[in-house]
Amino acid sequence: MPSMRKHCAISRKRTGYGFGKLHEWIDKDAKSTGVDHRKERHYFNLEDQKAIKDYWDKMKGKGWGEKAIVEWLFHIALDNLETAYKLSLKECSYGRSTYNCIEVVFKRSGYIDCDFKRLAND
Repeated sequence: MPSMRKHCAISRKRTGYGFGKLHEWIDKDAKSTGVDHRKERHYFNLEDQKAIKDYWDKMKGKGWGEKAIVEWLFHIALDNLETAYKLSLKECSYGRSTYNCIEVVFKRSGYIDCDFKRLAND
């Protein structure tokens, strides 16, 4: 799971704002429960979506709720992508097909293109 610092840095790069309180809320109890903390707030649902939108629109102003929802979904996606990558390294025996770089392109037509690469770990 990416660290809080990484999640905030990625949000800052994408939006200009780190969304630290959002990432802390998403990963509440991570230290005490480990990966099981993902049973809460780590899947798309309308209840959390509404709570996030209402909170951020109230705290930062109209429009911030929508940004926070997107950052919540990116947080969840990144957690799961990193977990899949780690599992591919040790449990699935992908060998030379283990890639550490995934480029995903979402097209307006609805199609999704993916390209996989292996980059140096440094």
